[in-house]
Amino acid sequence: MTNYLFLQAHSIAEWRKLGQTTHARQMSRLLQQADTYKHYLPPAEHPRDSITYIGMAVANLSLAWLLTEQTDYLAATRRWLKVGLNYPHWGLARMPDHDLDAAWLLFGFGLAYNWIGSHLPADELDALQNKLLRQGRLLYNFALETEGRWWGSAYWQNHNWICYGGLATAAYALQTDHPETRAWSARALENLQAVLAAFPEDGSDYEGPVYWRYGFPWLLIGAHLFQEQAGIDLHQSEFLRHAFEFRLYFSGPNLVDTLNFGDGHDRRSAHSRAVYYRLAGLYQNGHAQWLAEHFEQTGEWEREGREGLVKPGLLPEAWLDFVWYDPAVSPIPLDSLPLTKVFPDMGVVSTRTGWQADATVLAFKCGTPNGRKGWHLGHTLNRKNGWDIIKASHEHPDENSFILIRGNDYLTVDEGYSKAKLTQNHSTVLVDGRGQYADGGYNAFAGLGPEWGGRLESWFALPELTYACGEAAPAYAPELQLGRFQRQIVRVGAQLVIICDDLQSSRPHTYDWLLQTDAPPRPVGSRAFAVTAGRSAMQVLVLAPAEFTHTVQAQEITANPTSAKPDWIIRRTQHTLALRPAEACAQTRFLVALDLADPGCNPAEVVSLACEGGTAVKVTRNGKTRIVAFANGRSRLVIPKLLSTDAKWVVATLDNETIWAGGMTNVWLNDKLQCMASMPVEIALSAEKCVVVSKRPSWLSVRKTGAMDTVHCNDQPINAQINPVINLIRFPVNSGESRITWEKKPTEVT
Repeated sequence: MTNYLFLQAHSIAEWRKLGQTTHARQMSRLLQQADTYKHYLPPAEHPRDSITYIGMAVANLSLAWLLTEQTDYLAATRRWLKVGLNYPHWGLARMPDHDLDAAWLLFGFGLAYNWIGSHLPADELDALQNKLLRQGRLLYNFALETEGRWWGSAYWQNHNWICYGGLATAAYALQTDHPETRAWSARALENLQAVLAAFPEDGSDYEGPVYWRYGFPWLLIGAHLFQEQAGIDLHQSEFLRHAFEFRLYFSGPNLVDTLNFGDGHDRRSAHSRAVYYRLAGLYQNGHAQWLAEHFEQTGEWEREGREGLVKPGLLPEAWLDFVWYDPAVSPIPLDSLPLTKVFPDMGVVSTRTGWQADATVLAFKCGTPNGRKGWHLGHTLNRKNGWDIIKASHEHPDENSFILIRGNDYLTVDEGYSKAKLTQNHSTVLVDGRGQYADGGYNAFAGLGPEWGGRLESWFALPELTYACGEAAPAYAPELQLGRFQRQIVRVGAQLVIICDDLQSSRPHTYDWLLQTDAPPRPVGSRAFAVTAGRSAMQVLVLAPAEFTHTVQAQEITANPTSAKPDWIIRRTQHTLALRPAEACAQTRFLVALDLADPGCNPAEVVSLACEGGTAVKVTRNGKTRIVAFANGRSRLVIPKLLSTDAKWVVATLDNETIWAGGMTNVWLNDKLQCMASMPVEIALSAEKCVVVSKRPSWLSVRKTGAMDTVHCNDQPINAQINPVINLIRFPVNSGESRITWEKKPTEVT
């Protein structure tokens, strides 16, 4: 069988048969896309714009001819090839011959050489071969000459993946007649192995969902190519295996909108049908297959193909759709998946109230630039080799920030793409007007050492409540002497988010607490602000500090997403609510509640409570009252005759005595001991069950009324000590998460 790149799974005859049966939809899209290229050509002279689309056009046309042998596809391929071959350089405005334009064309033209080269006139084949050799040498030599300084060793950058992907494709296309290209493919293979080893096992990509959509396909392209041509399987990578989880949990309630941390052209251009097909087939991932089919049924792929801003875009991936689709994978709906996913390396907690389109989604971020693994590995390689390979220019200085979406409505926002990366454009805190890291430039992290960076410290997630805690003080300049910036954030149901921030320094500062929105917040009284977004409304209630000032300011965010198209400027306006303590201080606490009342309903009543050892609020909605409290350090929280606990934080529903608490060994509620542990644990306790997260094996006692028959831990019966006199049951729990349930003795009938 001819060594057709990317097509080794079947013979051409078998591919043609698949195009008439299981792959008929994908074949139809391929031919429709190829047909579009029959009616126009790129400009004869290299435009002052990106030409990456030419590579994908040639790939689609070449495969269309290979599968149909219709002469108009071959003729169109030759016309497109001729234009690209006549350009003296590949790339004009940005790094001609040495970057993305050259890589995309090496990729597409290399495939044309491999797939249809034997059907080209001799002079055209020679011209194609010579151009591939010239451009490949230029790209390969650039990688060698700039090792340790730009994309050749920048393992965490999409430029690295794309350039080596294009180089390797051209190398394998030419390899039989030009053995020198074996060095190209060998270096590309070595690079991809290093890339996959450098990325985190949780599947996260610090560049965010939009640049993931642009760059990640090339990791799959490289892995596919090397599996076929070198017999090396790179798909065992945990990063690749969990990549779909990263993309899925960075989606809003409608699955189309994004949790757009990092640079992004818009809030939607971040899905790839071909990628979902490939991940579904590689890992038998029915959820990825379902999402691809769901977007087919809802028209999202058609919309993205028409409106998407990440170029070349969705439609030119038609040939990958065809090659990567696996009809044997059955779609599995998302509703069986957990509602919360944590990406520790990136420092992100993504939590939602459900998988329905009108759910509420909250994402909290407190991490390290480049991802924790990449940050420290990058610094290790820099020091060892004298390199400078951490190119985190698509990341933002946004530790302890968050994005909140309800249905289609962004209630708090991220800035998206920005020319100047500024903390002031994120929902976090400024200290003396200064942001995090070296903010203000395009790369806010250049030149900083490994000691910089925030940290996601803890989290506790259940369907009805999610808690997260981050520490961001090391993201600020040392001269500020900021010893603490701890943010605790709690989502309670679909309608309440509480943020508790503790800031501490050895000297006084002005602290500005920031909230970013699309529409300007409107003051409602002296301590509240109203935010409207689409059909949703949010009330911002300031519970601490006692005295503060506020401003609301519009900010214009501008960016040029690609220097290959210097005239393309993205502009958007967002609004910043800034809260500041009335006087400069060394330490302060901000306590802010975000209330998301249903349309047409009154907001909750939220009032401060007198509390020893911390700060507490009472939240009343629809006749149900909850207490939310945060301790001052390790002080004991005491609300006389109501609550007493050594927990770091607690949420309690008064009427049914349901409790969620973190770092607790005991909780008293309504003057009754509700639970105690032999060491600090996270706990959720209701009448029906108990969920405990413990770092070490522990003993736990919980209040239960009525006779108990059996106690189960993670569905297995356990021995429990039942004390009916004081209504406590006591049992052991292992480290990790334990789910405790109990059964009542049946009532005896006499």
